[in-house]
Amino acid sequence: MESKTNYTAVGIAVVMLLFGLISVALWLSEGFNRKTYHNYLVFMQEAVSGLSEGSLVKYNGVKVGLVKSIILDKNPRLVELILEIEEGTPITVDTVANLIAQGITGTTYLGLSVTSANPTLLKAEPGCLYPVIPYRPSLLFQVETVIADFGKSMKSFMSKENAENFKHTLDNLQRVSKILAVNDNALQETLVQMPKLTAEMRASIARFGDMSQDMSVAGKQLNSAMITGKDTLDLISQQAVPPTVSLLHRLDVIAGNIEQLSAELRRNPAMLIRGAAPHKKGPGE
Repeated sequence: MESKTNYTAVGIAVVMLLFGLISVALWLSEGFNRKTYHNYLVFMQEAVSGLSEGSLVKYNGVKVGLVKSIILDKNPRLVELILEIEEGTPITVDTVANLIAQGITGTTYLGLSVTSANPTLLKAEPGCLYPVIPYRPSLLFQVETVIADFGKSMKSFMSKENAENFKHTLDNLQRVSKILAVNDNALQETLVQMPKLTAEMRASIARFGDMSQDMSVAGKQLNSAMITGKDTLDLISQQAVPPTVSLLHRLDVIAGNIEQLSAELRRNPAMLIRGAAPHKKGPGE
């Protein structure tokens, strides 16, 4: 009975020892493979369909972490994501996040990429608990936005006012078409005459060019004639002006004499009969 009891104790001790060894081995293996993670924030401006807590975070396609939590922000248009990223991942100031759908399986993960080679690491802003990675809308969201904007533009374009304007334009085009149909023969005749009119216009342009050349020659000749006339006038002025000045001086003297004679006749009309009185002789003459 005592021997049997000893075997039971030994068996229990062996089991406990094995359990302890396994626990230590697991703890050591976990310690060796344990990684350090850092938290980052992402604010998304679109629905997070297909994304859940525990979804993968990939940096250029390489797994670097997980989505830790997904909550609504105070701004109802934003969704706040907290990411757990492995230490050593190069999260820089130019790193952006976007939602990526993986093939036809429908699974979605959060992708990280950089827009430039700036090596400056991203840090938390003052007052923020974690650094914030900017979000870039996914391709699907961009397509949906473009389609929505296009729909709004089409709705505005197809307004009642624009529809009326379009109808008036079609009516005007129809009237123009009828006018062209009625005047088809005249239009064809005009088109036939177009080459002839073009040739006549070219001939007129050529004649106008010749006329311009003739006018240029005439202008040069007129300029030459004006220069010659100026020289002639200068010559006449040099030859005729001095004698004319002398003649005018003589006429001025004659006019003075006549004026003096007229004054003497007014004083003594008898001069015409007796003649002028002789000058009185002075002393000693």
